[in-house]
Amino acid sequence: MFDATKSNSQFRDISFQQINLDTHDPLAEQYQIRSIPRVVILSGGNDVLYNGRVPMEQSGFEELINQYR
Repeated sequence: MFDATKSNSQFRDISFQQINLDTHDPLAEQYQIRSIPRVVILSGGNDVLYNGRVPMEQSGFEELINQYR
C-alpha cells in the first residue's frame, strides 16, 4: 500500500519515507514510533499533524493523507 501510494502521481508533492525500527533510527525515537505499521504526517514546518495507525485499505490511506494536505 505504501509503495503504491508513493508512486501515485496524485501524491508527487509529498515526501514519503520509511524507517527501520530494528536499526533504532533517530526518527523512530523522535516521533515515538514503537509499533508498526505506523504513519506520521508532518507539516511543511515538521510539526506532527498525525501519528497513528495505518488504515487497512488503500483508499483509507489516501483519504488520511488528503485530510492533512
